Amino acid sequence: MKNIFLLCACLLALAAPLRAAAVPPADIVVVRAYEGMGRITVIITRGEGKSEKVTFDRGVSDKSLLASSEGYYKVFQQLYQEGYALQNSFATPRDSEAGFTTFLFTKSH
Repeated sequence: MKNIFLLCACLLALAAPLRAAAVPPADIVVVRAYEGMGRITVIITRGEGKSEKVTFDRGVSDKSLLASSEGYYKVFQQLYQEGYALQNSFATPRDSEAGFTTFLFTKSH
């Protein structure tokens, strides 16, 4: 009888981490970036009705490249400071001059 209880306890202990690994992340943030002519528009969505818009310059000059890099830096730095990590990203090119990129950030508790 003791062996059955010991076996059940071991199986339960082995199954507990598997259940924890299958739990979806507690919070997600979707970041969608549109790189259009001269401007980058970023929409940060934390849930339905909880979106914010950020815009910054885009271009090939040093000034525009600095502005776009620093703009993305601020967006991603804010999310990392809040405990989010990049889970995935994908791009959907519109044409040679514009395109969309979507980033999925997650936070586990």
